[in-house]
Amino acid sequence: MQLNYKFIALPFEYPFTISNGRTKTHQPSLVVSLSLGNFTGFGEAPAIVYYDITVEKMIEDLESKRAMVEKFALTDPARYWHYLHHLFPHNPFLVSALDMACWDLYGKMKGQPLYALWNTTWQNTPVTDYTIGIDTIPKMLEKMKEHSILPPFQTVLVTGPFLSRNDTDLILERADALG
Repeated sequence: MQLNYKFIALPFEYPFTISNGRTKTHQPSLVVSLSLGNFTGFGEAPAIVYYDITVEKMIEDLESKRAMVEKFALTDPARYWHYLHHLFPHNPFLVSALDMACWDLYGKMKGQPLYALWNTTWQNTPVTDYTIGIDTIPKMLEKMKEHSILPPFQTVLVTGPFLSRNDTDLILERADALG
């Protein structure tokens, strides 16, 4: 397999503020690709500050073991994950990005979507959430309304020590009114 990667900064639609007061406008991420013949699969992993994972660290780890990443004979993505898990035991985000790329590549090689390879259907996908950065309650509700959050998302994650029980009840009440 041939490995390529790129450092990107994904812009957020809105500035994203977390409970410690830090606001972000972009998410540093690593995009990886694995190619075999005419097929290429893609994966990505974000930098996560509170886990001390940076894109630079992922690239450093990747370059230090590039030959081993590329030499694997792909027959089963689950075996590749197991191999990567031992190759990068302290960098699960990098393992995840390579695992995504491997599954994407494998699906393309087999001519099948991933949900079919995993014996699932498009109708029984896992429940997911939508995370809203800390803002004023009216602004958070506006974001929910603007993106028709409920449904398809069954859970909206709003975190922060600034919320009182009354604030939470107000958000839930107004969210119900939105749809």
